[in-house]
Amino acid sequence: MEKITIYKDQLSRMRSMNRYYHDQFLLDVRVLFVLNTIFIFLSLSNKNALFLVPLISLFGSVILSFHAYFLIFSRNYTEFIEQKINNEYDEKILIAHELENDYFFPTKQKKMVVAVLNKNFTWFSFVTLFITIYGFSSYLWSIYMIIDSQLSFVYLYFVIGITVITIVVGYWWFISGTGEKRLERIFNNYG
Repeated sequence: MEKITIYKDQLSRMRSMNRYYHDQFLLDVRVLFVLNTIFIFLSLSNKNALFLVPLISLFGSVILSFHAYFLIFSRNYTEFIEQKINNEYDEKILIAHELENDYFFPTKQKKMVVAVLNKNFTWFSFVTLFITIYGFSSYLWSIYMIIDSQLSFVYLYFVIGITVITIVVGYWWFISGTGEKRLERIFNNYG
């Protein structure tokens, strides 16, 4: 099999992965928004409904980050493959990775999951932060209301414990760049 054919097959596979995780992300955002809204509404007449809001928000942040995890992987890999194909032809015939780096989020810059907080800030970054802040706000509001009603401190310790673990692991993987450094190491071996 010709090298260029293998590259094209891999590129097609990564573009499919990218689309799948974008679609899954958007579906999950909608489902999580509806669930959060329903339980916040139910809490107006039954405070116990608030016990589910932090779990929905926390689970939502983890699952949406999981989708972003695959998005970051596929974006990095498609960039690698497109550069390989361009090198095979000795010209820039594939530029999607350059467009995506400028329009969505740059793969080689420090970011909060997929949101850059510098001059390369984009609508993609804004939407990512908006969804994050919405989920975090409903999480904090429900925790505040649960504390105010003194329903269960055991539950609060449990949720806050899971939250701390999630933040620490998320920081380690995304913000410190551990995940992308692993990709770079492999790409450098085959670059």
